Amino acid sequence: MKDTLLTYTAAAEDQDAVLRDILKDRFNLSQALTARLKWQYRIKVNGQWSRTNHRIRPGDVITVDVDFSEENLIVAENLPLDIVYEDEDFLVVNKPSGMAIHPSKSGGTGTLANAVTFDWQKAGIHTLFRAINRLDKDTSGLVLIGKTQFAHQGVFVQDEQRGIRKRYIALAEGLISEDSGTINQPIACLDPAKRQRTVHPNGQPAITHYKVLERLPGHTLLSFELETGRTHQIRVHMLYMGHPLCSDPLYGHPSPWISRLALHAYEMTLIHPRSGKEIILQLPLSADIQSAVDRLRI
Repeated sequence: MKDTLLTYTAAAEDQDAVLRDILKDRFNLSQALTARLKWQYRIKVNGQWSRTNHRIRPGDVITVDVDFSEENLIVAENLPLDIVYEDEDFLVVNKPSGMAIHPSKSGGTGTLANAVTFDWQKAGIHTLFRAINRLDKDTSGLVLIGKTQFAHQGVFVQDEQRGIRKRYIALAEGLISEDSGTINQPIACLDPAKRQRTVHPNGQPAITHYKVLERLPGHTLLSFELETGRTHQIRVHMLYMGHPLCSDPLYGHPSPWISRLALHAYEMTLIHPRSGKEIILQLPLSADIQSAVDRLRI
């Protein structure tokens, strides 16, 4: 990792602030990470190790070294990896459909975690695999991965507060008459032994916003933005509407137009915890969904 040192120069309004508050407010560090950094002497004021109850004066230079060497027990596997964005804090990849994010058991292979671990080991990076957002195995698109505990916790908080905007595109069966709308229906898992979810009054709140992009013979191409992040949320809500996604193995049936679930995570917007700048990441529509759309247009 090229730059693991976080730096902040105290301003006039920081006069007599406690260091731990600076770490929380200026660096967005969690209490757990602050404690870990403190006991490893990685927090310094003007080049000297300092306790977190130290009083800060304007002009003080506060540095935090977040470079931890961590043992990653995931098996490294040389698999194709489509990297969309990378810096010292994050890796963003375009996950193909059919690839799980994590191994289902210790020593498992064939997943995104295995591929990323191989890529990191080749680059001399020794850290844990931390996926910040999750996609179903059958869904393709953007996956955000934290390369440090600092990066992970800094953006994970955003994701919990819905500060990360994620948009999806999908091909659904049938024609949807409304140009846009919102599905506000709770989702529950009624049988823990099964993967399926369903709309149910005892479920967790789930809100999906949709917009029709194009109406095709017997099908509708839509974009989605989620207010909540329930498992299979788009798939369950579209089934509830009577328009399951094409080739959905759990909630629909095979389609002659595409051989896999026609759902693609194509856009993500977040605030970078180090720079405070907005990052917008976008992908084109996946080739197989695009092919299905093109053939339906004929």
